[in-house]
Amino acid sequence: MCKFDFHFYKSSVFIIILAVLLYITGNFFIPLYNGLTVSLVEHSQSLFLLFMCGYTYHYTKRINGNSDLHKFWIWTIFWWFMLFGRGISWGRDFFPDVPRFYYKIIASFLIAIPILSMFLPTIRREIVRRFKFEPIPVWHVILAFLFLGIADIAEHHRIGHQFLVLSRERKDLIEELMEIPCLLSLGLVTFYMQKNEQKRLNSSC
Repeated sequence: MCKFDFHFYKSSVFIIILAVLLYITGNFFIPLYNGLTVSLVEHSQSLFLLFMCGYTYHYTKRINGNSDLHKFWIWTIFWWFMLFGRGISWGRDFFPDVPRFYYKIIASFLIAIPILSMFLPTIRREIVRRFKFEPIPVWHVILAFLFLGIADIAEHHRIGHQFLVLSRERKDLIEELMEIPCLLSLGLVTFYMQKNEQKRLNSSC
């Protein structure tokens, strides 16, 4: 059976406090500088996603002797890199004059790799094993989905948008700022899984 960890860690408290501060400062204090601030936030997110790619790759070297674990974490790198690609609009942010057709090809390729590789026997077996036997940090997962939803509300003017974005010109900034706690929560899920995995591997030695 799946094991749920409902402990509310200090890192989750930090995420919530950070989100509240980002909401307040984003609506009232952070200057826009004609879109420069939004670009800086977007690039910071991209750097974080690249960091997670590199960090996870470094982690795979520590478990190189375990084939299933090694392939699982390589698979997660594909997911981080896909998020990175989405964050830079698949490269269009840096080369806006290139026809959109090429970016659709890049997007399709980056999205297809992690999704299709999910059906590989090794990856599927490891996902099932983790779901059955590894603890799941419930609050980290909830916060990741929560702030993903909040960012989506800001972007697409969904119900409650007027309470989230207090002035129309700050819509893009609030959207990007609310993605920060989402990405950090995903990072915390990764760190949590790796920490428990190392404990299990060390205890079996």
